[in-house]
Amino acid sequence: MEQRIELFVRNRDIMKSNFKWDNSTLHPLCACLYTEQGSVIDAEKIKWSKKIIKNNTRSFSTFRGITLLVLATMLSLEEDPEDKFQEVLNAYESLKKEFRSSQYLPLSAIVMTDMVEPLDYDRVVLKSKDIYQRMKKEHPFLTSGEDSGFAVMFGLSELTVDKAIEEMERCYQQLKGNFFSANAVQSLSHTLALGEENTIEKCIRVMDIFDGLKERKYKFGTGVELAVLGALALTTDHVDKIVEDIIEVNEYLQNSKGFGAFGTGKAQRMMYSAIMVSQEYKKCCTDQLMNMTSINSITSIVIAQQVAISAAVAASVAASSSSN
Repeated sequence: MEQRIELFVRNRDIMKSNFKWDNSTLHPLCACLYTEQGSVIDAEKIKWSKKIIKNNTRSFSTFRGITLLVLATMLSLEEDPEDKFQEVLNAYESLKKEFRSSQYLPLSAIVMTDMVEPLDYDRVVLKSKDIYQRMKKEHPFLTSGEDSGFAVMFGLSELTVDKAIEEMERCYQQLKGNFFSANAVQSLSHTLALGEENTIEKCIRVMDIFDGLKERKYKFGTGVELAVLGALALTTDHVDKIVEDIIEVNEYLQNSKGFGAFGTGKAQRMMYSAIMVSQEYKKCCTDQLMNMTSINSITSIVIAQQVAISAAVAASVAASSSSN
């Protein structure tokens, strides 16, 4: 874990020094993506990937929006970014048939190309659209652009539309009294719905993690970043260990330049601490799945991790907007 955090801090510093004019709130998130792979940031490849995106999209394309740096970072992790981006554009065209353009749709396109073949794009998109419309019906005032990304994640899962919606709603009803933001509860319920464990058990687990941190004076953010805790809750049932690990990572980051009171900010730092812990736990998921009842498919964990990244994007965008 210590090696992972050191790599994360190093990668954040590389992002900061090479992309000074880009959205700085996204530097840690980009660092996370490389740290997940156990790799040092390749700044030149990210710059090249940015050029690939710009050379293949129009001036006002959503690919060039606030999440451009994240998209370029994800693209740079590919062996052939140019070929990969053509696949992403094809997936994006399928998504645009059913969804309005948003800054989250390009991210969904990248995830689609990672998980399904081109022949399945339209099938996944139609399933995702059905799920999104059902989300909208259940919560018309809460469901927005960022939820289209979550809908695509469910479209990629093995859950049926009815099962996905039913489980989302059960989780939402179980959790809604615990947090002020209904939108944050919805994002959290989306993540937990991916786990096949009993609704009450997984909702209790995520609340035990949140309350455990709060009791130790390390309150976790109550915005969309709660989805990150949801993904973590699906990877292990060792609540006390999760709490301890998040606190240790947070303390390490707090003492690292740029992550203190005048840097990333407490809520963001706690979110990234949870992501670091989640990445470490994910390495052991295959063995854990043999002993856990909460999830019986590695695909669910992979998708939950993508939901957590989507939540981190949304949280970073929100932080950027408030700072401006």
